[in-house]
Amino acid sequence: MARKVGHYIWAPVAGLLPLVPAILLLAVAFVWPISSVLRRSLNRAGQVTTSGGITFENYISLFSNDLLRQIWLETVRLALYATPITVLLAFPTAYLMSRLPRRGGLALLALVTTPFWVSILLRLFALTAILGRKGVVNEFFALFGLGPFDLLFNTRATVIGMVTYLLPYMILVLYGAMTSIDTSLLTAARTMGASGRQTFLHIYLPQVRSAVISGTTLVFVIGLSFFLTPAILGAPNNITLPIYIAQKIKVFEWATASAAGIALLVVSSVGYAIAIKIGGASLLTGSYAVGRGVAGREPLRLSVGTVVSWIAVGIVLLLLLLPIFIIIPASFGTTSQIQFPPKGFTTGWYAQVLHDPIWVGAFIKTVRVGLGTAVLSVAVALGLARAGIRVQRNWIRTTIQSMAFAPLVVPGILLAVGIYDVQLTLGTVDTDLGLILGHSVSAFPLAFILVSNGMSKLDSSLETAAWSLGAFRFRAFWTILIPNLVPALVAAFVLSFMTSFDEVMVALFLTGLNKTLPIVIYSLVLTGVTPAVGAVAVLLILPVVVGVIGTLLWSGCRPATAADT
Repeated sequence: MARKVGHYIWAPVAGLLPLVPAILLLAVAFVWPISSVLRRSLNRAGQVTTSGGITFENYISLFSNDLLRQIWLETVRLALYATPITVLLAFPTAYLMSRLPRRGGLALLALVTTPFWVSILLRLFALTAILGRKGVVNEFFALFGLGPFDLLFNTRATVIGMVTYLLPYMILVLYGAMTSIDTSLLTAARTMGASGRQTFLHIYLPQVRSAVISGTTLVFVIGLSFFLTPAILGAPNNITLPIYIAQKIKVFEWATASAAGIALLVVSSVGYAIAIKIGGASLLTGSYAVGRGVAGREPLRLSVGTVVSWIAVGIVLLLLLLPIFIIIPASFGTTSQIQFPPKGFTTGWYAQVLHDPIWVGAFIKTVRVGLGTAVLSVAVALGLARAGIRVQRNWIRTTIQSMAFAPLVVPGILLAVGIYDVQLTLGTVDTDLGLILGHSVSAFPLAFILVSNGMSKLDSSLETAAWSLGAFRFRAFWTILIPNLVPALVAAFVLSFMTSFDEVMVALFLTGLNKTLPIVIYSLVLTGVTPAVGAVAVLLILPVVVGVIGTLLWSGCRPATAADT
C-alpha cells in the first residue's frame, strides 16, 4: 500500500522533472532579462529599480518626442512597403508550388527555403554587391548606356532586403493552406458554368483567406523588428525602432530605449496573437504539408493565372537565389572592392581568410559556441517535449507549449538588450557561457518543434511495457525512446547549431575583442565591402549549394511513384 501511495506521489513529480532545464534557462535568459528591461522602462533614469516610484514618462515620450515619433513612423512605413510586395509575390508562388506534381513541388520548395540555411549577413552583403554603383544591376543597365543609378543605401534597398527575408515565411504559410484545399469544389463550380475568375474569387480564395490574413499579419509584425537590413542597406533616415534601441543601449541610455523595447514587444505580441487566432498554431510550429495534398488531384492547366504565377516564381527565385550565387565568382576578383563581373582572377582572398588569425579565431569561437548552444538547446527541448507528451492535463500541456514558443514572440532587439543587461550583472559578457545562454533561448524553441513532432509519432506503449517489466524510468527512456528519436535529435542539433552560427543581435551586445564570425562580417560590411567577406561567404554557402543541388538531383532522378503524378 505504501509503495502504491509513493508511486502516485512520485509519478507526477517525476513527469515534471524534465522541465527543470527549461525553467532554469528561461529564468536566466528570458524572464529575468525581460523583467529587467520592464523595470528600467518604468524608472525615470532607466535604472533597474522602482523604489523611487513608477513613472510612465518614458512611454509618453515615445509619442510626444518628435524624433521618436518620426522613428516610429519610419518603422511602420518600411513594414507597410515590404508587406504587400511580399504577399503579392508569395501568393502565386505558393499557388504554383501547391499545384505542381510532387517532384516539381519538392524542387521548388528546396529552392525557396535555401535562404534559411544561409546567413542573413551574407545575403545582405551580396545585396550590397548587386545594388552598388558597380554592382550587377548597374552593370546590366550600362550595357544599354543607362545609369549608374543610386540603388543602395536608401529606402528602396531596405525594402528589397526586407522582402527577400520575408518571402520564404509567407510562401510557407500560404503553401500549407493551399495544399489542403479540396479542389473538387473548384471542379464542381466549373461544371456548373462558373468562369475561372468566379471560381477563384468565390471558391478558391475563401478557402485560403485566413492564411492570407494571418500570414500578412505575421509578415508585418516581423517587418517592425528589422535591425540588420536597414542598418546595412538603408539611408541615414531609415532609422527603425530596433536601430534606435541599439544605439541608445550602447551608450547606456536605458530609459526611453527600454520603453521603446517594451512597446515593440506589446505590438508584436498582439500581432502574433491575431495571426495565430486566425491561422492556427501551425504558424509557430511550422507543421506545413510537404506533399500536394488534395490540391494535387487536379492537374495544372495553362491559363493567364498560371503564366502570372510562373513570372512571380521567376522574380522570387531571382530575389532569393541571386544574392547567394552572385557572390561566388565575385570573390575571385583581383580588385579590392567587390565587383561583378569580377576583374582578373585570384585565390588570394581565400588564402587571406584561411590564414588571418582574426577570421580563424572568429570561426573557431563561433563553432565552439554553436556546439554548446546545440547541446543545451536539444537537452532543454527534449525535456520540454518529454514533459509535454507525458502530462494528461491540457492546461499543463498548454503551459509547456507557451514556455517553448514565448521567445519566438519577443523582438530580437528586446531579448538581446535584456540578456545584455542581465549578463552585465552576472559578469558573463564576452564569454562563451554568456553567448551559449543567449543563443540557446532563441534556438531551443526550434529544436522543440522538431523533437516534439518526432516524439509524438512514437509508440508510447513500448516504454510503458518496459516499466511494467521492472525497468527504471531513466533506463527505459534511454534505451527505448532515445534510439527512436535519433533523426529528430540530429535535425534539432543541426538547426540549433545553425541558429547560433548565424546569430548577430545577441552577439553584437555580448562580444568584445573576441568576436564571433557574424560580428566580424557585420563590422566589415559596415566599414567597407571587401572580397575577403565574399571568400568567407563562399566557404559558408558552398555546403548549402551542394545540399540544394543534391535535393534537386534526387527529386529529378529517383523513380516516379503514384504520388508524383
